[in-house]
Amino acid sequence: MIPDRTIPTTCPFCGVGCQIQLNIVDERITSVTADFALAPNYGQLCVKGRFGTDFVHHPTRLTTPLIRKDIEPGKPFAKARKASSLTEDYREATWDEALDLIADTLAAIAKESGGDAIGTYCCAKATNEDNYAFQKLVRGLLRTNNVDHCARLCHAGSVAGLMRTIGSSAMSNSIEEMENLEAFIVIGSNTTYAHPVIALSLKKAVERGAKLILIDPRRIELADFATLWLQQRPGTDVAVLQAMAHVIVHEKLYDADYMVMHTEGFEAYAESLAQFTPEWAEKVTDVPADKIRQAARWYANANAASIYWGMGVSQSTHGADNASALVNLAMLCGHIGKYGGGLNPLRGQNNVQGCSDMGGLPNVYPGYQPVSDESVRAKFQEAWGVDLNPSNGLTAVEMVHAAEHGDIRAFYIMGEDPMTSEPHLKHARHSLANLDFMVIQDIFANETALYAHVILPAASFAEKVGTFTNTERRVQRVRPALNPPGIARPDLDIICDLAARLEKRLGVHTRQGWDYASPSSVWAEVGQVASDFKGITYERIEKVGIQYPCPDESHPGTVFLFEEGVPSGRGKFWPMEFTPPVETPDELYPFNLSTGRVLFHWHGGTMTRRSVLNEISPEPVVEINPADAARIPAQSGDLVRIASRRGEVVARVEVTDRSPIGTVFLPFHYVEAAANLLTLDELDPTAKIPDYKNTAVAITPAEEHDWELVLH
Repeated sequence: MIPDRTIPTTCPFCGVGCQIQLNIVDERITSVTADFALAPNYGQLCVKGRFGTDFVHHPTRLTTPLIRKDIEPGKPFAKARKASSLTEDYREATWDEALDLIADTLAAIAKESGGDAIGTYCCAKATNEDNYAFQKLVRGLLRTNNVDHCARLCHAGSVAGLMRTIGSSAMSNSIEEMENLEAFIVIGSNTTYAHPVIALSLKKAVERGAKLILIDPRRIELADFATLWLQQRPGTDVAVLQAMAHVIVHEKLYDADYMVMHTEGFEAYAESLAQFTPEWAEKVTDVPADKIRQAARWYANANAASIYWGMGVSQSTHGADNASALVNLAMLCGHIGKYGGGLNPLRGQNNVQGCSDMGGLPNVYPGYQPVSDESVRAKFQEAWGVDLNPSNGLTAVEMVHAAEHGDIRAFYIMGEDPMTSEPHLKHARHSLANLDFMVIQDIFANETALYAHVILPAASFAEKVGTFTNTERRVQRVRPALNPPGIARPDLDIICDLAARLEKRLGVHTRQGWDYASPSSVWAEVGQVASDFKGITYERIEKVGIQYPCPDESHPGTVFLFEEGVPSGRGKFWPMEFTPPVETPDELYPFNLSTGRVLFHWHGGTMTRRSVLNEISPEPVVEINPADAARIPAQSGDLVRIASRRGEVVARVEVTDRSPIGTVFLPFHYVEAAANLLTLDELDPTAKIPDYKNTAVAITPAEEHDWELVLH
């Protein structure tokens, strides 16, 4: 079929940032293709990018603002509570009515209780321009730094561990380097499912002779490509990595020249490793000592080696330590600041990197400039023309706890779904029911939307202008191929309209105002306040994106970071102790539960479960090792009840040796078996991220009628 038009844009799913072409016939996306000449994917697409964008046409798209039926002008209204349905509990409203209600209520709360009584979530699926404007509204008008997003629940451990050691949390190398690697470690990343196009490049590297050291408890697909697979006990990453470091120091395999020039604290760190012998680690992790030694030697002896990791490293109460342990290894061997050598957290969502870059975090302005730094704050006060709050805001999980105690009275949530993503969901639901006011801005009515007082319909990626930043720091164009459904609007338009109304009610006026000529005007403002982006313009990335840092328009962008040293001046070796997970299996809850992704779905399933992909993977399946299945007992296709100390779900069984004995795996995409009803909300003390990989559960057989009850 010949398309009416073909629109180049950026894929809305993972952090690879594949360049795609939306082929439009009769105002519908009929196919998705890719240009073989364009980075970063060079024509390759995964199943989600090629077949999953039909969600934009789903009949449940939000098309008009909605307000709770029991809200009457000028009268008090009830706290947040879960609605029965959109049709029963909401009525359609005009944009003026909805935005006036939001502006009136948020302004009243800010005046009565201060801006810190309002919590906000920006969005890793929205554009850079959307997120910049959102955090500017929150900080400049509401005067709070209570702004966070899903990075808190994905890579906050990585960010904390990287920042305290080298002063930068971005992926240091590029996708183009992967096929030419000499050696590399993959740890805590099911790359073939979470970042399939990157996985293709890593497999090519192995085919060309690269040594792949895989560190993962599960037998993921990359285990078939690994030169060496270290199958550690869940929650023992630090023990494996410390033992590898012990070998490198004990055998003097380290790069002394690099350490003298670029690091500090080696002596104290080396002394701290004395106890972490490979033999000790074998007892703790079940990984043979000889394998640990071999992995250390291969990594250390390479001319250049990279480390790639995912949420298996960061989603832990020891997430910051896990990441710092990886940094220690890289600094020991001088595998930083070179082509094919670096530290690479693989970012999950399409713009989670950009959302963080734009200041979608409670402790930093755009460009990771600290809100607590007086000189930085003065710079932004001058740029925006408003007074700013000097205190760090609350993180996502902390905002939920604050709502329970009444310290947070309102939530404004753009494109996030905490009622799916938060740990210990029973507690989260209880907390949100204590809110005086909640606003949801999204393309669909997700689980959280049913608690809202006002729901605002937003445009999807295929209906607006902007930029996304992929996992390798590449800023790329997003272009509209369709009109939004009904009277839905782009997020940026909604934010600016609301901001103008808030200014009038709060008597606060920003220097530039909110009447931006276009999203490119917002991007230009980003470059004025954050120098890493100053040289990137819409014109320069019309065809191919540019990797920041890019300080001026003559700069080509930065393929790999830290060639001249790390941002902190000297990398800091970080001694640490090993501590086991907060919750481990016992007699009552004898299995360890790990959560994650399947190939055909994405995060909370808001988009992919409304696409043709849901026909391939329509219901939740829990992976159970054959030995464990015999104990339960259960066979593939059976239903089981999975219970933790916090809740229970029902799911179908897949008996497989992908999961080791004693560990079961449940994907987190399915609201009907919400994995986070089971997980605990203990946090990493530094990163404030919960542990989604170690939950003690019991498993018992269930019946078909149990599943029918879940569905209805």
